[in-house]
Amino acid sequence: MNKKIMFLGVLILTICISISVVSAEGFEWSFSTSESSNSDGDAITFDNGKLVIQDIEFSIPDGYKEVDNEKVLGANLDDDDDQGSLKGFKISADTFKKGNDIIVVKVVYSDTTEGDYTPDDDAVTKTISNQEGWLTQDDGGVIFTYIKDKKIVEIVAPDEETVESVIV
Repeated sequence: MNKKIMFLGVLILTICISISVVSAEGFEWSFSTSESSNSDGDAITFDNGKLVIQDIEFSIPDGYKEVDNEKVLGANLDDDDDQGSLKGFKISADTFKKGNDIIVVKVVYSDTTEGDYTPDDDAVTKTISNQEGWLTQDDGGVIFTYIKDKKIVEIVAPDEETVESVIV
């Protein structure tokens, strides 16, 4: 039960981060190069439409440009958590924009903690690009969350077709 609460907290936090990233124009993170890494061995690379976060590969559709200063690289999720329920979890993310359309790709992971994931009540179980996960409608788009290699992957996109093109 405690693990379910922990993963529910992770989900809520990632959704909050998604909403704030999508809705906050000009919000800036501290990493801006096309290849980033930190001392924990985390890495985000983006080259010719190929994005790699935590050894998971994604394909960013033509026309989308990486948003400068909005990379999140190995940020501790427990930094702002008073209850400590996210202790040991980190997030890496990158954001892309084409006109008013935004794609945010996030990977939540832990080197020390493992548990079960519980989707939101309004999430619909769906398979997209051979990945079984949970689709949630969001203001102006969709959020698709799935588990890969014991990591929580979340893609925020304008529509399901875009999500499908992002998943490799």
